Formats: sequence, structure tokens, C-alpha cells
Amino acid sequence: MLSLPYQLETAIESTLQNVPASKWKSVAKALSERYRTQRTGKESALARGFDEALGYAAIILPAAYAQLSGAMTAVRERVPGWQPVSMLDIGSGPGTALWAATEQWPTLQKLTAWERESAFIDLGRQLARTSEKQALTSTSWQRVVLDKKLVDGQQAINTVEKKLAGQVESYDLVVFGHVLNELPEALRKDIVALAWQRCSGVLLIVEPGTSAAFPIVKAMRDYLLDLDARTLAPCAHDRPCSLLNDWCHFPQRLERPSFQRRAKEASAGWEESKFSYAAMARFPADTAIWGRLIHQPHKQKNMVSLAVSSTDGILDLQILKKHREAFRQASDYGWGEVVQSRIKPPK
Repeated sequence: MLSLPYQLETAIESTLQNVPASKWKSVAKALSERYRTQRTGKESALARGFDEALGYAAIILPAAYAQLSGAMTAVRERVPGWQPVSMLDIGSGPGTALWAATEQWPTLQKLTAWERESAFIDLGRQLARTSEKQALTSTSWQRVVLDKKLVDGQQAINTVEKKLAGQVESYDLVVFGHVLNELPEALRKDIVALAWQRCSGVLLIVEPGTSAAFPIVKAMRDYLLDLDARTLAPCAHDRPCSLLNDWCHFPQRLERPSFQRRAKEASAGWEESKFSYAAMARFPADTAIWGRLIHQPHKQKNMVSLAVSSTDGILDLQILKKHREAFRQASDYGWGEVVQSRIKPPK
């Protein structure tokens, strides 16, 4: 069970107390409805103005934090010795990924946030000031619009930097958190290529775990493979994704903060937030794996069924109870877990 960092939860709660509850609750509900609809990249911003930014923090930020943390945990498991120092958060919102990353990697010192909406920048700075982490309080917030002008301008900057210093400014960790689904399809590859130029270590893409968002993650992973990126997670290989008529997503259980329960009028103290992701790197993982469970194991009295994305392809395995040891091992696997070695159902 994951929960928000105490200082972040407290800061959001404190900020909400300065706004009438009826106001931020109605804004949060409207945002939630818009968030759940399929995005085409042609809509207006999900949240504009401080009230909407605060509504986002109340109802969407906790789930986004859980999804980002789940993906980052998978990265850390694949490269446990990796110690990033710098990070670029593209489309940062109120800095959700910054908080998640500093929890995972205390070595982070230099954080840069690119965000279009001034209200998110203002809220992000306000929340970060409450942290005890120097990296968060000293984040460099930059107002950046992800459009063709940025792509063309960055290409020009890169050319000058290469001439002057021999290399472009780079970051150990670059993150897209719930960003690419809001961009026009024609722009996505350009923005990802720009991010890859700035990445010296790991580029992480995280989107909601929906059938609409997964194809975006899949396409951008395939594109990054063409740019010679290596896959850390979730896939166990560096081949294009072979999944058809299905989508790859994973759960992260979250302890709901009280303000989110009020915003959702929810009685349950937790929720399972699902996400799709691709963690791509300039280097391979520390050790090879055979596969990863891409669906909830289906457990029956006499059989366990596992859906595994493996180096042998997408496999649906059935382990019978009569094969006791194999059945016991299969029963212990959880959705999203790594499978280190090949599973061969006994005959």
C-alpha cells in the first residue's frame, strides 16, 4: 500500500482549507469527468487557473503519484545501483513526478520542471516549499509549451550547444507523466525525440492504464527502440511490442488521502490506480529477466492461469494443481511482477 508523502498531503490539505469546500469539490468532479474521457490532443488544457489546478491536486494527483511511483519502482528494481542526480519533468503539472522521484532516488539534486500552465507552476512551487528535500525546494520551474515552436527552437539550441560545448544539456532522468496523451499525434515523436536528446540515463513514459492510452506508450516505446534505446521495463526484451487486441497495464494500490475521499465521496480508504508505462534507457538493465505478468493471475481450485510478456513472446500459461511445486510458485506471482526464469508448465 502506497501513500502520499506526508508533507505533500499536508500541503494540499492546508491549501484546500483556504477555498470553500463546495467550490473545490465541484471543480474536482468536473476535472475527473474530463480526465476519464479519451484525449485526442486537440482539447484545451485539462486544468487552467488556480482553482482547477487545486481541483487537480485534490482528485487526480494522488492517483498520478501512485502510477508514477509504481513505474519508478519497476525501474529501480531493474537497475538497483543506478543513482540519478538530475531530472527533467516534461509537462510537470504541480510537480507530481518530482515528489515521486525524490522518494525513489534520494540522490537527485537538480530538478527541472517544464510546465505550460502558470497556475500549475504556482501551485507546484507552493507545495515544494513545504518539503524538507533541498532538491524539491530548489526546483527550476520553467514555463514551456510543448509545440512545434519548441521542437524547432530546441533543435536550434542543440546545434549551438554542440558547437560551443560539444554536447547538449542532459539529465539522468527524464519523465513524461500523463503528457503524451494530451499532445497531437503528429507532435509526439518530435517531443519524445527532443526528450531523448536531453536524456543521459532513463526516459520514463507513464500514462493511465486504459485501452486508449496504451497504444501511445506502445508506439513511443517502438520509436525509442529505433533511436537505440534499451528497455528496462516492463518488457523483458528490446523488440517491438507484439501485444494485439489487448493492452498492457499494471496496478498500484494507494491509500487515499482524506481530501481525495471527500472529493470522490468515496467510503473506501484505498484505490487501485492502473497505469501503462515504458522505461527506456541509454544502458541495459543490471540483469536479464525472462518475463513479467501483464494481467492479474486467474486462480482456480485446480489451475492457475498466467499472462506473461516474455522473451518468448506473449504467453498464456496454465499450471495445474496436480503439479504441486509449479502450482505453488505460480500461485505466488502477482500482477506486474518480474518472472526471472522461464516457466515451463509440466506435461
